[in-house]
Amino acid sequence: MLMLDRVTDGDIHTVADFAELLCLLKPDRILSVEDLEDHLVDTCGEVRGRRSLGDVFSHMTWRASAFRDYYAFSVANNQQSISAPDGLAIKQQAYVFLLLCANLPYLERKHYKTLTDAFERAAHLALRRMWPQSAEVRAFGKNNAQYVGTKSERLHKLAVDLGCRPSIDPAKFRTGDAGDGGIDLAAWLTLDDHEGENKFTCLAQCACSRDEWTSKQFEISVGRLGKLFNPTSPWLELICIPICFRNNNGRWYLDSEVADKILIDRYRLLRLIQPDEDWVRIDPPAILSDFLNSRLEVV
Repeated sequence: MLMLDRVTDGDIHTVADFAELLCLLKPDRILSVEDLEDHLVDTCGEVRGRRSLGDVFSHMTWRASAFRDYYAFSVANNQQSISAPDGLAIKQQAYVFLLLCANLPYLERKHYKTLTDAFERAAHLALRRMWPQSAEVRAFGKNNAQYVGTKSERLHKLAVDLGCRPSIDPAKFRTGDAGDGGIDLAAWLTLDDHEGENKFTCLAQCACSRDEWTSKQFEISVGRLGKLFNPTSPWLELICIPICFRNNNGRWYLDSEVADKILIDRYRLLRLIQPDEDWVRIDPPAILSDFLNSRLEVV
């Protein structure tokens, strides 16, 4: 199911994710500091001090306080262990869904696309909740696209919808290019029935990769797309990630990695969507239920 044989990086929030995944796979769904330390040594070949792992459990204590009903775990024994119930509520399943999306390297590659497609749908619903009911919110990414045609045709249609004055020459694109130009979602609010320019607009990028999301922040920037779109007013730039990019106080884990974009991470996304209403539309793939029904063998 999951190959928890390494930790993808040393960030506290990353190791906390690892601990949560391991906890859900434990036969009794209880994970102590000692259990995590033993697994890191025996399975991953890593040695981490108790103080370092204590910081990880402190981070999960912050998560329990911040995520509340969405958090699938309880912290006990003076922040020395976490546990999860056998059956998870929909809100808790939504948390685990994002947990899996943020940790694709532990899964077989065949599961990546189904999870990233579902994550785009979740981000779409979050963006929908951010905008007035009268606003348009569209999927543009190639996996959930609401625009058809060649890349240049799709970009031109989107630019017009955003109230831009596009200058898009098909001859300047590669033959057969059907990409999305880095754009996954778009939104706009039309302010009157006569003038479609100079209005509220937004472009969003979805990124599950821990290695790539920081660079993907610039894929939907005015600096990158401006000469094609010629906007009449700058659009808001959003980056949506399933990662809980927080320190133990709830601030960004590394402020230097967050650009001048609107960052929607795991915490913000769960505050925006409403799983009781949105779960069917998110349509999480079977890997989620398969994972929740899996357990490690008793040693």
